[in-house]
Amino acid sequence: MKTEELRDKIYGWSLDLVNEGKELEGIFLLLATWNFAYFRYHMKEFPLSEFEKSLKECNFDYFKDKIFSEINLEDTEVKNKIIEIYGKLSNFKGIRWVGATKIMHLKSPNFFIMWDRNIIKHYQAKTFPEGYFNFMKLMQNLYKSGFFGNLGNNITIPRAIDLFNMDKFSP
Repeated sequence: MKTEELRDKIYGWSLDLVNEGKELEGIFLLLATWNFAYFRYHMKEFPLSEFEKSLKECNFDYFKDKIFSEINLEDTEVKNKIIEIYGKLSNFKGIRWVGATKIMHLKSPNFFIMWDRNIIKHYQAKTFPEGYFNFMKLMQNLYKSGFFGNLGNNITIPRAIDLFNMDKFSP
Protein backbone atom coordinates (compact mmCIF):
# COMPACT_ATOMS: atom_id res chain seq x y z
CA MET A 1 0.00 0.00 0.00
CA LYS A 2 1.17 3.49 -0.76
CA THR A 3 1.46 5.85 2.15
CA GLU A 4 0.79 9.54 2.18
CA GLU A 5 2.65 10.62 5.27
CA LEU A 6 1.05 14.04 5.83
CA ARG A 7 -2.42 12.69 5.04
CA ASP A 8 -1.87 9.94 7.62
CA LYS A 9 -0.66 12.46 10.20
CA ILE A 10 -3.73 14.66 9.67
CA TYR A 11 -5.92 11.61 10.16
CA GLY A 12 -4.09 10.80 13.41
CA TRP A 13 -4.25 14.39 14.65
CA SER A 14 -7.97 14.55 13.88
CA LEU A 15 -8.64 11.31 15.70
CA ASP A 16 -6.55 12.45 18.67
CA LEU A 17 -8.45 15.73 18.90
CA VAL A 18 -11.80 13.93 18.89
CA ASN A 19 -10.57 11.48 21.54
CA GLU A 20 -9.31 14.38 23.69
CA GLY A 21 -12.78 15.95 23.69
CA LYS A 22 -11.94 18.51 21.02
CA GLU A 23 -14.55 17.01 18.76
CA LEU A 24 -15.25 19.96 16.47
CA GLU A 25 -11.57 20.74 16.04
CA GLY A 26 -10.84 17.16 14.97
CA ILE A 27 -13.82 16.97 12.64
CA PHE A 28 -13.13 20.27 10.93
CA LEU A 29 -9.39 19.59 10.62
CA LEU A 30 -10.21 16.44 8.66
CA LEU A 31 -12.97 18.06 6.60
CA ALA A 32 -10.86 21.12 5.79
CA THR A 33 -7.99 18.96 4.54
CA TRP A 34 -9.44 15.69 3.26
CA ASN A 35 -12.74 17.12 2.01
CA PHE A 36 -11.49 20.59 1.10
CA ALA A 37 -12.60 20.57 -2.55
CA TYR A 38 -16.22 20.62 -1.38
CA PHE A 39 -16.07 21.91 2.19
CA ARG A 40 -14.34 25.20 1.34
CA TYR A 41 -17.32 26.44 -0.66
CA HIS A 42 -19.64 26.15 2.32
CA MET A 43 -17.53 27.46 5.20
CA LYS A 44 -18.96 31.00 5.19
CA GLU A 45 -22.56 29.93 5.55
CA PHE A 46 -21.99 26.70 7.45
CA PRO A 47 -24.63 26.41 10.21
CA LEU A 48 -22.27 25.47 13.05
CA SER A 49 -24.86 25.62 15.86
CA GLU A 50 -27.29 23.46 13.89
CA PHE A 51 -24.47 21.03 13.10
CA GLU A 52 -23.44 20.80 16.77
CA LYS A 53 -27.05 20.09 17.72
CA SER A 54 -27.36 17.36 15.06
CA LEU A 55 -24.05 15.83 16.07
CA LYS A 56 -25.25 15.58 19.68
CA GLU A 57 -28.48 13.94 18.48
CA CYS A 58 -26.51 11.22 16.71
CA ASN A 59 -26.24 8.28 19.07
CA PHE A 60 -22.56 7.42 18.58
CA ASP A 61 -22.48 5.88 22.07
CA TYR A 62 -24.48 3.00 20.61
CA PHE A 63 -21.43 2.11 18.47
CA LYS A 64 -18.83 2.69 21.20
CA ASP A 65 -18.15 -0.99 21.83
CA LYS A 66 -19.22 -2.28 18.42
CA ILE A 67 -16.63 -3.84 16.13
CA PHE A 68 -17.18 -3.67 12.37
CA SER A 69 -16.09 -7.24 11.70
CA GLU A 70 -18.30 -8.71 14.42
CA ILE A 71 -21.55 -6.75 14.36
CA ASN A 72 -24.65 -8.21 12.77
CA LEU A 73 -25.58 -5.73 10.06
CA GLU A 74 -28.81 -7.65 9.49
CA ASP A 75 -30.02 -6.36 12.88
CA THR A 76 -32.76 -3.79 12.24
CA GLU A 77 -31.72 -1.57 15.15
CA VAL A 78 -28.12 -1.38 13.87
CA LYS A 79 -29.32 -0.64 10.34
CA ASN A 80 -31.69 2.09 11.50
CA LYS A 81 -29.02 3.80 13.62
CA ILE A 82 -26.52 3.81 10.73
CA ILE A 83 -29.13 5.22 8.37
CA GLU A 84 -30.25 7.84 10.90
CA ILE A 85 -26.74 9.13 11.65
CA TYR A 86 -25.66 9.20 8.01
CA GLY A 87 -28.93 10.92 7.08
CA LYS A 88 -28.48 13.66 9.68
CA LEU A 89 -24.86 14.40 8.82
CA SER A 90 -25.09 14.13 5.04
CA ASN A 91 -27.82 16.79 4.96
CA PHE A 92 -25.29 19.55 5.67
CA LYS A 93 -23.84 21.42 2.72
CA GLY A 94 -20.09 21.20 3.07
CA ILE A 95 -20.34 17.71 4.54
CA ARG A 96 -22.76 15.70 2.41
CA TRP A 97 -21.97 12.08 1.54
CA VAL A 98 -18.19 12.00 1.73
CA GLY A 99 -17.81 14.19 4.81
CA ALA A 100 -20.54 12.35 6.71
CA THR A 101 -18.59 9.08 6.59
CA LYS A 102 -15.42 10.82 7.73
CA ILE A 103 -17.23 12.28 10.76
CA MET A 104 -18.85 8.93 11.52
CA HIS A 105 -15.46 7.22 11.38
CA LEU A 106 -13.83 9.80 13.67
CA LYS A 107 -16.61 9.29 16.20
CA SER A 108 -16.55 5.47 15.93
CA PRO A 109 -13.28 4.40 14.27
CA ASN A 110 -13.80 0.71 15.05
CA PHE A 111 -17.07 0.66 13.20
CA PHE A 112 -17.60 3.13 10.33
CA ILE A 113 -15.80 3.01 6.99
CA MET A 114 -15.02 6.19 5.07
CA TRP A 115 -15.54 6.60 1.36
CA ASP A 116 -14.91 9.15 -1.35
CA ARG A 117 -16.33 9.71 -4.81
CA ASN A 118 -13.96 7.25 -6.46
CA ILE A 119 -14.74 4.51 -3.95
CA ILE A 120 -18.46 5.20 -4.33
CA LYS A 121 -18.09 4.93 -8.11
CA HIS A 122 -16.02 1.75 -8.01
CA TYR A 123 -18.48 -0.10 -5.79
CA GLN A 124 -21.46 1.49 -7.57
CA ALA A 125 -22.76 2.62 -4.19
CA LYS A 126 -25.64 5.00 -3.74
CA THR A 127 -25.14 8.10 -1.64
CA PHE A 128 -28.51 8.13 0.13
CA PRO A 129 -28.62 6.71 3.69
CA GLU A 130 -29.70 3.19 2.72
CA GLY A 131 -26.95 3.22 0.08
CA TYR A 132 -24.27 3.87 2.71
CA PHE A 133 -25.71 1.09 4.84
CA ASN A 134 -25.51 -1.26 1.84
CA PHE A 135 -21.90 -0.19 1.30
CA MET A 136 -21.13 -1.11 4.92
CA LYS A 137 -22.73 -4.52 4.40
CA LEU A 138 -20.73 -5.05 1.21
CA MET A 139 -17.47 -4.08 2.94
CA GLN A 140 -18.22 -6.49 5.79
CA ASN A 141 -18.99 -9.32 3.37
CA LEU A 142 -15.82 -8.61 1.36
CA TYR A 143 -13.79 -8.48 4.57
CA LYS A 144 -15.16 -11.79 5.81
CA SER A 145 -14.50 -13.40 2.41
CA GLY A 146 -10.82 -12.38 2.54
CA PHE A 147 -11.08 -9.94 -0.38
CA PHE A 148 -8.92 -7.33 1.33
CA GLY A 149 -6.16 -9.79 2.21
CA ASN A 150 -3.79 -8.89 5.02
CA LEU A 151 -4.78 -5.39 6.05
CA GLY A 152 -1.91 -4.68 8.39
CA ASN A 153 -1.55 -4.08 12.09
CA ASN A 154 -2.00 -1.21 14.52
CA ILE A 155 -5.00 0.29 12.75
CA THR A 156 -8.70 -0.45 12.91
CA ILE A 157 -10.27 -2.71 10.33
CA PRO A 158 -12.43 0.14 8.94
CA ARG A 159 -9.33 2.33 8.51
CA ALA A 160 -7.43 -0.53 6.89
CA ILE A 161 -10.29 -1.09 4.44
CA ASP A 162 -10.31 2.64 3.72
CA LEU A 163 -6.57 2.58 2.99
CA PHE A 164 -7.03 -0.45 0.72
CA ASN A 165 -9.84 1.28 -1.17
CA MET A 166 -7.93 4.56 -1.45
CA ASP A 167 -4.87 2.76 -2.75
CA LYS A 168 -6.83 0.85 -5.37
CA PHE A 169 -9.53 3.30 -6.44
CA SER A 170 -8.62 6.89 -5.47
CA PRO A 171 -5.83 8.92 -7.05
